[in-house]
Amino acid sequence: MKAHAAASHCDANAQSLTVTLKLARPSLPMHRRHAQKADQAGSRLRWSPIALAAGLVVAQIGWPQAVRADDSAAAPSAVGGDASAVRPPAATPASAAASAPGSSSTVANPLRFSFTLPAPQVNPRNGKLPLFFEADNLEGESGSRTRATGSVRLRQGDLVVRADELTHTQADNTARALGHVVIMRNGNIFSGPELTLKLDTLEGEFIRPHFWFARTRAGGDADLVEFLGENKLRAFKTTYSSCTPANTADGTPGEPDWSLKTSSIYLDFDANEGKAESAVIWFKGVPILAAPTLTFPLNDARKSGWLPPSFDFDSKSGFEMSAPYYWNIAPDKDMTLAPTLSVRRGAGLDAEYRYQTPHDEGTLHVVGLPDDRVAMRPRGLLDYSDKGNLNDGNLLSQTNYELRWLRVSDDDYWKDFPHGLPSLTPRLYDSHANIERQLNSRNWGLGDSQTTLYGGVQSWQTLRDLDPLADPTQSGIDTPYRREPQLGVRTRSGNETGMIWGLQGEFNRFTNADPTKPIGNRLNATGELGRSFNFGGLNLTPKVALNAASYDLDQAMSNGSRSATRVLPTFSLDSGLTMERPVHVFDRDLTQTLEPRIQYVRTPYKDQSFLPLFDSAPRDFNQYAIYNENAFTGGDRISDANQVTVGVTSRLVDDMTGVEAMRLGIVQKLLLADQRINPDGPDPITQRLSDLLLLGSTSVIPKWSLDGTAQFNAQNHAMSRGLMGVRYSPGPWRTVGLAYRYTRDASEQVDLGWQWPLAGPVPSTAQVRDQAVADPMNLTGRRPINGSACGGTWYSVGRMSYSMRDSRLTDALLGVEYDAGCWIGRVVAERVSVGRDQASTRLMFQLELAGLSRISLGSNPLRTLKDNIPGYQLLHDDSVAAPTTGTTPYSTDD
Repeated sequence: MKAHAAASHCDANAQSLTVTLKLARPSLPMHRRHAQKADQAGSRLRWSPIALAAGLVVAQIGWPQAVRADDSAAAPSAVGGDASAVRPPAATPASAAASAPGSSSTVANPLRFSFTLPAPQVNPRNGKLPLFFEADNLEGESGSRTRATGSVRLRQGDLVVRADELTHTQADNTARALGHVVIMRNGNIFSGPELTLKLDTLEGEFIRPHFWFARTRAGGDADLVEFLGENKLRAFKTTYSSCTPANTADGTPGEPDWSLKTSSIYLDFDANEGKAESAVIWFKGVPILAAPTLTFPLNDARKSGWLPPSFDFDSKSGFEMSAPYYWNIAPDKDMTLAPTLSVRRGAGLDAEYRYQTPHDEGTLHVVGLPDDRVAMRPRGLLDYSDKGNLNDGNLLSQTNYELRWLRVSDDDYWKDFPHGLPSLTPRLYDSHANIERQLNSRNWGLGDSQTTLYGGVQSWQTLRDLDPLADPTQSGIDTPYRREPQLGVRTRSGNETGMIWGLQGEFNRFTNADPTKPIGNRLNATGELGRSFNFGGLNLTPKVALNAASYDLDQAMSNGSRSATRVLPTFSLDSGLTMERPVHVFDRDLTQTLEPRIQYVRTPYKDQSFLPLFDSAPRDFNQYAIYNENAFTGGDRISDANQVTVGVTSRLVDDMTGVEAMRLGIVQKLLLADQRINPDGPDPITQRLSDLLLLGSTSVIPKWSLDGTAQFNAQNHAMSRGLMGVRYSPGPWRTVGLAYRYTRDASEQVDLGWQWPLAGPVPSTAQVRDQAVADPMNLTGRRPINGSACGGTWYSVGRMSYSMRDSRLTDALLGVEYDAGCWIGRVVAERVSVGRDQASTRLMFQLELAGLSRISLGSNPLRTLKDNIPGYQLLHDDSVAAPTTGTTPYSTDD
């Protein structure tokens, strides 16, 4: 016989507890329950006219206003009464409900007619949630206490308590549970022998509990846990880990791979803060980090405090140790200060300050080495960047700005500290300040236009190669011009007739640190007018343009003058045709396109050899630049042209996804006259046909992608330049890429990059999402995917660049990763070339402890891996791995 009790704790005048004893009956099979419900529904439908009439009468008469909810429960006898009279509306046949003590009587509202039956609702009295009991036996006195034994289950809101025995004191709403106690709330789980808990304030203590936190996806055990409210607790003599301990030889649980052992730990989930006293982090039975006080966030949010130290070995600087401190200044500001100590170079400081506001964001990075014991001088780097907008409330305009200041202390900095340089050009450092104001929806008589006012300044730091043995032809580098300042305006407009026009004017003051180069002012103005005609799939765009420039130099030019003016017109006619048809290839429904394009350009010749070259350079020969009217970038050179460019592109597009499955193209330029201004030298171009440009890319083969371009010289029957790449990606964390680059008489290089599992199981993306949800208490018997008990997974990562021209390895990156499920280890070696026969090598170590805010014990090689290995994936991606806060892998209804 199993007791099911419904206790309605009334006011102070209540004298008894109504208890109903009922024989437990086996549940009906599912199909019998559905049939029974259907029969009941049919009975109700047969009496629906009477029910309708009764409802109308009751709706008119109303309901007695003085009837209290507890009065209806007082009529039956204490034992053997009508169970339906005392069962709360929300209680199931196997549950009992107890309202909070001191609840006042409620008055029922008049009934209102409705064709639908709303779900039963349980409204908290005096803001207190109802209390539900379920047990084999219930006994007690109303208004005093309730004692439950045998498979006890208590539920209040999202709080669930299970135990062998539980006593509830109504006066202070306190529950005391004994024997196999389990408490679950917000996804957090505690289990142990004894619990005392005030249900109103959630204050109490748990003796010798095991615990698991949903937010950190980790748990452990403690001698005592004090609950300090809804989302605060303090634990004493704790062991905390996200690893499942492996069983020892005698079958007893062993130690987890890593653990955080503390004398006490305080967790505030509202403030997202944890604080551990006398903390020691153990890994594989070895203490690797100890601190009298250790603070950490309870997820990946920022938190001030000392970060784990990092260790590097660099062939240029030797062994180096860093102890970073993170300062969370404000929600939109933070700073990291990292004192460093190098065995060879001495002590230094690496500091980074970041900020982000609604209108701007920026970073200040400072590296200082006051006394480099190798170079015998101070060394350092300053890198400041900021970009944002100035919101002045004008809805018709918007002002954006960008600042960058990058400087290093000396010319050898790029060779002595080559890892992590903030510039893609290690010997050229750009500093600039730009501002632009966009004027939207302005009409100049030819339709709406977009007008932009802009200005800026730009300077460069050029690092020389001071090595006396270096080849001057290889180590020399040209110093770019500074802009002091640049001011300009550009506008572009179009209307519904297809008319397009544009205008740009710009002033520059060019200076250079090289005294042998000319400096001065340049004023540029360009204008264009065209119209687009569309005849079905055929598009024609005739256009005329005018390019003017005026120079005022500080020194005389080769013709003896300090000023010059150049005006050149250009006419172009661009035409394109788009045709498509459905095809079914590779077992897919695709659309094939055929897109021929023909462009004619005519620009007269004008001698410009005496003009300076401030910012002009030859355009790269590719599928986009070949259709440009000018063969130069910048404003100092305008190439003469009487040419026709012909090309055709064909694509395969997936009808379902719109993804481009294949692209093939060919394009070539035909000169109708000699081109006298040659981007590649002083001699005119007399060859009528340019190099043939071939391009292609495809992903029609599952798991494979290929792309490449080739510049082929038809006259010499030789390839001038080429790039071919192939990538194989059969699944997560499996990618191999191979690229071949060739430039005739300059370079020939092969790049190989990969990320590939070597041994062990490789989980799917869905499994990784739940990877860290291992059960330290073994409540469900579940095992982690890559738990240390079963062995983890080894991955190989790397990239190698080999120069076939020089027969040497230029740059290399090689590493291994080990994923144990609850921790990840990485060892990565990087080699960077700093000269023809010189290189710098760095060795990096990293240990990630899942559940401890994903901290890294050591230097972080992840940026290096992501920057150098195409398609690299994080083994644990927090963007998909972290479950929603409050979610638990265990159902509270089990």
